[in-house]
Amino acid sequence: ASPDEFEELLEIYNKYPLKELIIHPRVRSDFYKNTPDRAAFCRAVKASKNEVWYNGDIFTAGDWKEFHAGVPEVDCIMMGRGLLANPGLAGEIKGLGGPDKEWIREFHDMVYQGYRETISGDRNVLFKMKEFWFYLLFLFPDSEKYGKKICKAERAAEYEAAVAALFRDLDIKEGRGYGGEH
Repeated sequence: ASPDEFEELLEIYNKYPLKELIIHPRVRSDFYKNTPDRAAFCRAVKASKNEVWYNGDIFTAGDWKEFHAGVPEVDCIMMGRGLLANPGLAGEIKGLGGPDKEWIREFHDMVYQGYRETISGDRNVLFKMKEFWFYLLFLFPDSEKYGKKICKAERAAEYEAAVAALFRDLDIKEGRGYGGEH
């Protein structure tokens, strides 16, 4: 697959009155390994007859500012992994500041409780929560040993103890996000 193929697709999209066209400027073979092709995205913005949204590697408020400075006519984005890694990212982008540790803890507890109410068995719930922590750990500097304990937990009590230790011992660092350093 090549970015050039998108120009042909865009001609098709332009035949229809779409409310918005969300573009994730990567080729399928890249998956999430390479950076989005911003030049291809900019060409699509200019050529599209529809409103264009951006999707790709907005992990921090700084990423948004850099992106928006280059493409000021695009106001709508999908945050995906960036929002998983920092549930307060939308507030940071709006200039409201980042979430504090207590807010993150409450958010975690709501997600965890929601899974416990809808999924049966510790194993299945913990599988979901371990995926959740893959991203959320980026908010906490020096969190490797806590992440290992969370990932090794096989029962809810072990998991809860590991999470409690992380929240007791570590502080979050504003401005961090997925792709930042642990």
